[in-house]
Amino acid sequence: MVEQKLCMGCMENKGSARVCPNCGYVENTPSLPSYIIPGTVIHERYLVGKLLNANGQGATYIAYDTAVSCKVLLNEYMPQGLCVRVKGKPTISVNYNNLAQYKALMAEYTELNKSLAKMRSLSSHLSPTLDLFSENNTTYAVYEYIDGVRLVDYLKENAGELSWSEVSAMFPPLFTTLSLVHNAGVIHRGISPDTIYVTCKGELKLTDFCISAVRTANTELKNEIFSGYAAPEQYSAASRQGTWTDVYGICAVLYRILTGSKPDAANIRMERDNLYTPQELNPNIPKHVSDVIMRGMYLVGDERIQTITELVTALFDQPAVGIGQTQTITISRNGIYENQDYNDGYQQYGDYDNYDDYDDYDDYDDYDDDGEVEGSDEETSTIDRIKIPVIIGVLLVAIILVIIVILMKLFTADDTSRLHETYSSIESSVSDNIVDITEEETEETEKAKAENKMPDLIGQKYEDIKSKIEEKYKIKIDAEFEYNAEYQEGLIFWQEVEKGKKIKEDQKIKIKVSKGAEKVEVPDFDGMKFDEYVELLNELGIEYTEVSEINEEFENDYVTKVSPKPGKEINITDGETLTVYYAKNPEKTEPPTEEPTEAPEPEPETEAPTEAEPETDAPAPEESKPEVIIE
Repeated sequence: MVEQKLCMGCMENKGSARVCPNCGYVENTPSLPSYIIPGTVIHERYLVGKLLNANGQGATYIAYDTAVSCKVLLNEYMPQGLCVRVKGKPTISVNYNNLAQYKALMAEYTELNKSLAKMRSLSSHLSPTLDLFSENNTTYAVYEYIDGVRLVDYLKENAGELSWSEVSAMFPPLFTTLSLVHNAGVIHRGISPDTIYVTCKGELKLTDFCISAVRTANTELKNEIFSGYAAPEQYSAASRQGTWTDVYGICAVLYRILTGSKPDAANIRMERDNLYTPQELNPNIPKHVSDVIMRGMYLVGDERIQTITELVTALFDQPAVGIGQTQTITISRNGIYENQDYNDGYQQYGDYDNYDDYDDYDDYDDYDDDGEVEGSDEETSTIDRIKIPVIIGVLLVAIILVIIVILMKLFTADDTSRLHETYSSIESSVSDNIVDITEEETEETEKAKAENKMPDLIGQKYEDIKSKIEEKYKIKIDAEFEYNAEYQEGLIFWQEVEKGKKIKEDQKIKIKVSKGAEKVEVPDFDGMKFDEYVELLNELGIEYTEVSEINEEFENDYVTKVSPKPGKEINITDGETLTVYYAKNPEKTEPPTEEPTEAPEPEPETEAPTEAEPETDAPAPEESKPEVIIE
């Protein structure tokens, strides 16, 4: 089979080579026990490769669709802290105490991907859901594999920034896509140069949609907030979010692209807002574009530009024919529209694919039908001449929009027919298919107790079952804690008495509980403050040494680098420590507003300098710079 020759790192044919000639991935490279083992087949169709990334919602793997012979991306719902992986299997184990929360968040994950699946035919600038199914006590979403690079890497290859003429040619289709996404009730909340891809054709694609809890601070899941691009309301779970949240994100991306500088993080701006306008950093940016970007990044959501339609109209200086007036929509954290009148369709959105023609409209308004410059005496007659064509144009646009809506429904029905059966099975099994591992084990425990036999404790969480087992069997559990890379911290990996053996009351049973792996992978620090990163290190048991440094590329207190680098393993049992560097920059002084126009008055000749005063020709003392502090 061709799958047997595929590289688990890139899903390209590597032949019999142990080291892939395409990506350098080494065959049988050890994988983290918390994630699916490369080479596993899911849903009798998807061959799973290496882990690409993970966040509070779940994990994304490169995979191969054996049904259509192409590589895809497989995303597994696996919220950190609410579930664990069963040793050596793709099955997810959910503790009873987290079961309700696990199901509720999975229902939101499922609905999000259903909405993305329905938009497959509407835009080629979106990474839609291709397949969706429930298996192994969780839900999986399959996405298209994008042949391209992240926008952040694309900028590095293009001197770090783009001109407004380049941006105005690349971004209109993405604006249209984002409008359609909002119309479907979906808010991205993570728009940044890391979640926008540039394909080999030079087109932009929006990727990495997540449930709201992942992109909001202080929620039940570990958050993934893109510093500099996340809106202020994302730093508080109590704040309202909506289309204006994504407006902030896309405007921050435009700021970064046009100026070459990442904007200050919103939570820092709320304390002290010193954000320069784009035109101050790059005079070549048109003033109205700079002003619109700043309006789209207002800290107060109600004062910000509210919709993508409103943003595009302002950016390109003139609304497109057929676009109705903008409307402010309130969307809750789960993405449900509170204003149902907005759900009438996307007719109010115009076709933004021809923004390059907008510059011609200003010139056209200055001429009459004969090519002569308009005069004040001809203004009334000119309006009369264009009144009928405008009415006809509006009617044509309305007819075209009606046809588009009809075609949308037809294509949506066709494109979702392949997923219809899958959706039905998921809707019926989202709650039923999630096995309450703890409840099953309780039944098994009761049966074993009645037969006075030892239950199976391997893989169970020590803190959850100790008191229950001791109470039910009238025995004593004697636990030893050891490092074990195959079991997560807190899980039982050995028991003295085997499952099914007879036991007696007051018998002392020895068990071994995992302290986790001796070697821990250094976590990524991107966008994290020093305190946040240290909290993560403490959870992983990694000892660290802190070093402050001057680094103008980062805001104060943000981690700049670590040693060893993220992804490397560090031994937490032999005293090995991680060095964490964070920014400690001197306070910026405001530039003088204007040059002094008058020469300073000369000192009186009659007064001689005193001994306490410095001599006039002595050099000025150099400004002291803060030293790097190693604690």
